[in-house]
Amino acid sequence: MTRPGFRKTRTSSQPAAGGREAESGFLSGSLFSQAQILHLMRNEFARARRYGLPLACIVQQVDRLPQLVDLYGAELRHSVRAAMAELVRDKTRGSDLLGTTNDDRYLLVLPHTDLAGARLVAGRLLEAFRGLEVVVDGKPLALSVSIGVSSIVDHKAVFFDTLLNQAESALADAARAGGDAVRSFGESQLRQDGGDPAPPPAGGERS
Repeated sequence: MTRPGFRKTRTSSQPAAGGREAESGFLSGSLFSQAQILHLMRNEFARARRYGLPLACIVQQVDRLPQLVDLYGAELRHSVRAAMAELVRDKTRGSDLLGTTNDDRYLLVLPHTDLAGARLVAGRLLEAFRGLEVVVDGKPLALSVSIGVSSIVDHKAVFFDTLLNQAESALADAARAGGDAVRSFGESQLRQDGGDPAPPPAGGERS
Protein backbone atom coordinates (compact mmCIF):
# COMPACT_ATOMS: atom_id res chain seq x y z
CA MET A 1 0.00 0.00 0.00
CA THR A 2 1.36 3.40 -0.90
CA ARG A 3 1.34 6.24 1.58
CA PRO A 4 -1.89 8.25 1.32
CA GLY A 5 -1.47 11.75 0.00
CA PHE A 6 -3.74 14.64 -0.90
CA ARG A 7 -3.97 16.65 -4.07
CA LYS A 8 -6.25 19.50 -5.05
CA THR A 9 -8.64 18.91 -7.89
CA ARG A 10 -9.59 22.58 -7.95
CA THR A 11 -7.32 25.54 -7.56
CA SER A 12 -8.05 28.15 -4.93
CA SER A 13 -9.71 31.27 -6.31
CA GLN A 14 -7.67 33.54 -4.05
CA PRO A 15 -4.12 33.32 -2.72
CA ALA A 16 -3.48 33.43 1.00
CA ALA A 17 -3.24 36.90 2.45
CA GLY A 18 0.23 38.37 2.88
CA GLY A 19 1.86 37.80 6.24
CA ARG A 20 -0.60 35.07 7.10
CA GLU A 21 2.01 32.77 8.63
CA ALA A 22 3.03 35.42 11.14
CA GLU A 23 -0.51 36.08 12.36
CA SER A 24 -1.91 32.58 12.00
CA GLY A 25 -3.66 30.98 14.95
CA PHE A 26 -1.92 27.70 14.12
CA LEU A 27 1.24 26.58 15.88
CA SER A 28 4.02 25.78 13.39
CA GLY A 29 1.42 24.95 10.76
CA SER A 30 -0.24 22.29 12.95
CA LEU A 31 -3.57 22.21 14.74
CA PHE A 32 -4.17 23.25 18.30
CA SER A 33 -4.60 20.33 20.68
CA GLN A 34 -7.92 19.65 22.38
CA ALA A 35 -6.79 21.33 25.59
CA GLN A 36 -5.46 24.37 23.69
CA ILE A 37 -8.48 24.95 21.46
CA LEU A 38 -10.93 24.59 24.36
CA HIS A 39 -8.88 27.05 26.42
CA LEU A 40 -8.85 29.53 23.54
CA MET A 41 -12.58 29.08 22.96
CA ARG A 42 -13.27 29.69 26.66
CA ASN A 43 -11.31 32.94 26.48
CA GLU A 44 -13.09 34.10 23.31
CA PHE A 45 -16.46 33.21 24.81
CA ALA A 46 -15.75 35.24 27.93
CA ARG A 47 -14.62 38.21 25.81
CA ALA A 48 -17.71 37.99 23.60
CA ARG A 49 -20.05 37.97 26.62
CA ARG A 50 -18.19 40.79 28.34
CA TYR A 51 -18.30 43.16 25.36
CA GLY A 52 -21.42 41.94 23.60
CA LEU A 53 -19.48 40.67 20.57
CA PRO A 54 -20.62 37.99 18.12
CA LEU A 55 -18.92 34.61 18.34
CA ALA A 56 -19.48 31.42 16.36
CA CYS A 57 -17.95 27.99 16.16
CA ILE A 58 -17.85 25.22 13.58
CA VAL A 59 -17.39 21.53 14.30
CA GLN A 60 -16.53 19.32 11.33
CA GLN A 61 -15.65 15.72 10.68
CA VAL A 62 -14.77 13.71 7.60
CA ASP A 63 -17.58 11.31 6.75
CA ARG A 64 -16.88 7.61 7.38
CA LEU A 65 -13.29 8.32 8.37
CA PRO A 66 -13.04 5.59 11.07
CA GLN A 67 -14.14 2.98 8.55
CA LEU A 68 -11.74 4.30 5.94
CA VAL A 69 -8.87 4.24 8.44
CA ASP A 70 -9.69 0.61 9.19
CA LEU A 71 -9.38 -0.11 5.47
CA TYR A 72 -6.34 1.98 4.59
CA GLY A 73 -4.42 2.46 7.83
CA ALA A 74 -3.70 5.19 10.39
CA GLU A 75 -1.61 7.19 7.91
CA LEU A 76 -4.86 8.21 6.24
CA ARG A 77 -5.94 9.99 9.43
CA HIS A 78 -2.66 11.94 9.53
CA SER A 79 -3.08 12.96 5.89
CA VAL A 80 -6.63 14.12 6.55
CA ARG A 81 -5.48 16.19 9.51
CA ALA A 82 -2.76 17.93 7.51
CA ALA A 83 -5.14 18.60 4.64
CA MET A 84 -7.80 19.99 6.98
CA ALA A 85 -5.31 22.43 8.53
CA GLU A 86 -4.15 23.65 5.13
CA LEU A 87 -7.67 24.00 3.81
CA VAL A 88 -8.94 25.95 6.82
CA ARG A 89 -5.91 28.27 6.77
CA ASP A 90 -6.69 29.04 3.14
CA LYS A 91 -10.38 29.78 3.74
CA THR A 92 -10.37 31.66 7.06
CA ARG A 93 -8.80 34.67 8.77
CA GLY A 94 -5.64 34.70 10.82
CA SER A 95 -7.72 35.38 13.95
CA ASP A 96 -9.80 32.22 13.51
CA LEU A 97 -8.69 29.23 15.59
CA LEU A 98 -8.67 25.55 14.59
CA GLY A 99 -7.99 22.54 16.78
CA THR A 100 -8.97 18.94 17.31
CA THR A 101 -11.49 17.73 19.87
CA ASN A 102 -10.69 14.09 19.16
CA ASP A 103 -8.96 12.11 16.43
CA ASP A 104 -11.66 12.72 13.83
CA ARG A 105 -13.38 15.96 14.82
CA TYR A 106 -12.20 19.54 14.30
CA LEU A 107 -13.30 22.70 16.12
CA LEU A 108 -13.05 26.09 14.42
CA VAL A 109 -13.63 29.14 16.63
CA LEU A 110 -14.69 32.31 14.79
CA PRO A 111 -14.38 35.51 16.87
CA HIS A 112 -16.43 38.55 15.80
CA THR A 113 -18.59 36.34 13.57
CA ASP A 114 -22.37 35.93 13.66
CA LEU A 115 -24.37 32.92 12.46
CA ALA A 116 -24.71 34.25 8.91
CA GLY A 117 -20.96 34.75 8.67
CA ALA A 118 -20.26 31.31 10.13
CA ARG A 119 -22.61 29.70 7.60
CA LEU A 120 -20.73 31.48 4.85
CA VAL A 121 -17.43 30.08 6.11
CA ALA A 122 -18.89 26.61 6.52
CA GLY A 123 -20.17 26.65 2.96
CA ARG A 124 -16.72 27.61 1.68
CA LEU A 125 -15.12 24.80 3.66
CA LEU A 126 -17.66 22.27 2.39
CA GLU A 127 -17.07 23.27 -1.21
CA ALA A 128 -13.29 23.35 -0.81
CA PHE A 129 -13.22 19.90 0.75
CA ARG A 130 -15.08 18.55 -2.26
CA GLY A 131 -12.07 19.68 -4.26
CA LEU A 132 -9.70 17.37 -2.35
CA GLU A 133 -9.09 13.71 -2.89
CA VAL A 134 -6.86 11.23 -1.12
CA VAL A 135 -4.72 8.90 -3.23
CA VAL A 136 -4.35 5.34 -1.92
CA ASP A 137 -2.53 2.69 -3.95
CA GLY A 138 -2.45 5.14 -6.83
CA LYS A 139 -6.23 5.48 -6.88
CA PRO A 140 -8.16 8.61 -5.88
CA LEU A 141 -10.51 8.32 -2.92
CA ALA A 142 -13.13 11.05 -2.76
CA LEU A 143 -13.95 12.34 0.71
CA SER A 144 -16.76 14.46 2.11
CA VAL A 145 -17.24 16.36 5.33
CA SER A 146 -20.13 17.07 7.70
CA ILE A 147 -20.24 20.48 9.39
CA GLY A 148 -22.19 21.82 12.36
CA VAL A 149 -22.46 25.55 13.11
CA SER A 150 -23.54 27.48 16.21
CA SER A 151 -23.29 31.06 17.42
CA ILE A 152 -24.03 33.16 20.49
CA VAL A 153 -27.67 34.28 20.40
CA ASP A 154 -28.56 37.26 22.61
CA HIS A 155 -25.64 36.23 24.87
CA LYS A 156 -27.94 33.95 26.88
CA ALA A 157 -25.51 31.05 27.00
CA VAL A 158 -23.68 31.01 30.33
CA PHE A 159 -20.97 28.47 29.52
CA PHE A 160 -18.77 28.18 26.46
CA ASP A 161 -19.42 24.45 26.18
CA THR A 162 -23.10 25.21 25.48
CA LEU A 163 -21.98 26.77 22.21
CA LEU A 164 -19.81 23.73 21.48
CA ASN A 165 -22.61 21.28 22.30
CA GLN A 166 -24.95 23.13 19.95
CA ALA A 167 -22.45 22.86 17.09
CA GLU A 168 -21.98 19.16 17.81
CA SER A 169 -25.74 18.66 17.75
CA ALA A 170 -25.91 20.35 14.35
CA LEU A 171 -23.00 18.21 13.16
CA ALA A 172 -24.84 15.05 14.20
CA ASP A 173 -27.84 16.24 12.17
CA ALA A 174 -25.63 16.80 9.11
CA ALA A 175 -24.15 13.30 9.48
CA ARG A 176 -27.60 11.73 9.87
CA ALA A 177 -28.63 13.43 6.64
CA GLY A 178 -25.94 11.46 4.82
CA GLY A 179 -22.97 13.78 5.25
CA ASP A 180 -21.48 16.26 2.79
CA ALA A 181 -23.72 18.89 4.39
CA VAL A 182 -23.81 21.96 6.65
CA ARG A 183 -26.31 22.36 9.47
CA SER A 184 -26.69 25.18 11.96
CA PHE A 185 -28.03 24.63 15.47
CA GLY A 186 -31.33 26.46 14.94
CA GLU A 187 -31.93 24.53 11.72
CA SER A 188 -31.11 21.27 13.52
CA GLN A 189 -33.60 22.01 16.31
CA LEU A 190 -36.40 22.72 13.83
CA ARG A 191 -35.77 19.40 12.09
CA GLN A 192 -35.83 17.52 15.38
CA ASP A 193 -39.07 19.25 16.40
CA GLY A 194 -40.71 18.29 13.12
CA GLY A 195 -40.89 21.77 11.65
CA ASP A 196 -39.61 23.06 8.37
CA PRO A 197 -35.90 23.80 8.39
CA ALA A 198 -35.01 27.46 8.49
CA PRO A 199 -33.26 28.74 5.37
CA PRO A 200 -29.58 29.60 5.79
CA PRO A 201 -29.30 33.26 6.83
CA ALA A 202 -28.03 35.63 4.20
CA GLY A 203 -25.46 38.32 4.56
CA GLY A 204 -23.25 38.47 7.65
CA GLU A 205 -20.05 40.22 8.55
CA ARG A 206 -17.73 37.90 6.66
CA SER A 207 -16.69 38.45 3.07
